[in-house]
Amino acid sequence: MAAGRTRLVGLLEEPPTPGQAPRVLGVDEFAFRRGRRYGSILVDVEAGQVVDVLPDRTSETFAAWLTAHPGAEIICRDGASSYTKAIKEAAPAALEIADRWHLLQNLSDAVE
Repeated sequence: MAAGRTRLVGLLEEPPTPGQAPRVLGVDEFAFRRGRRYGSILVDVEAGQVVDVLPDRTSETFAAWLTAHPGAEIICRDGASSYTKAIKEAAPAALEIADRWHLLQNLSDAVE
């Protein structure tokens, strides 16, 4: 059976959403449809499991999720300013750290 990434994204099932955020929360954007529609994926970094999928990558949506699901002590994110804004607004006590992929990408760019 042939399947492209759009077909596979369409097969994703919504994970059960916990009432509280995991201690170490990862957030990153992904494309539902490249160049047209983006979402945010939230991951329990310690367990390596998807916690939730948000319909967009706006600071308002992520801040609302953080407000409804308190408890994240560390938030691992990319450099998107919308995620920074949401964290400062809804989880100011959480420690923000850059994710591994972006750290390596920045290091690689600096070396080149």
